[in-house]
Amino acid sequence: MDKITHQVRAEHWTRILNECMNSGMSKTAWCRVNGISEKQFFYWQRILRRETYEASQNPALPVAETEQLSAVQKTVSFAEIKLPVVSPDASSVFHPDLVIRKGNLVLEISNSASAELLSRVGGILHAE
Repeated sequence: MDKITHQVRAEHWTRILNECMNSGMSKTAWCRVNGISEKQFFYWQRILRRETYEASQNPALPVAETEQLSAVQKTVSFAEIKLPVVSPDASSVFHPDLVIRKGNLVLEISNSASAELLSRVGGILHAE
């Protein structure tokens, strides 16, 4: 697939992914309702995320490449969350103060979580 064709398809799938995210429905249900192949949906989601991540890691991209990816970069975002390094202690058992479930994702959070961490987690959950 040449760059122009890929760019057109990427823009098309970016719009589809945004519509799904803004619908408030699960991805699987949204695909079913809108007649979108789940296989294609998740394929393009993975491709667009990978391209956006790669672009964010390579600040030396030529201007033309950056302009081509700008639509993708505006719609898909990533947040790096650095967790403190803690040595595992078999005697301590974590008891979360908050449990968030979204699909197959389960987040267990304690009251000691920083405001920055909570903000980033909220942003990630909203993006899904």
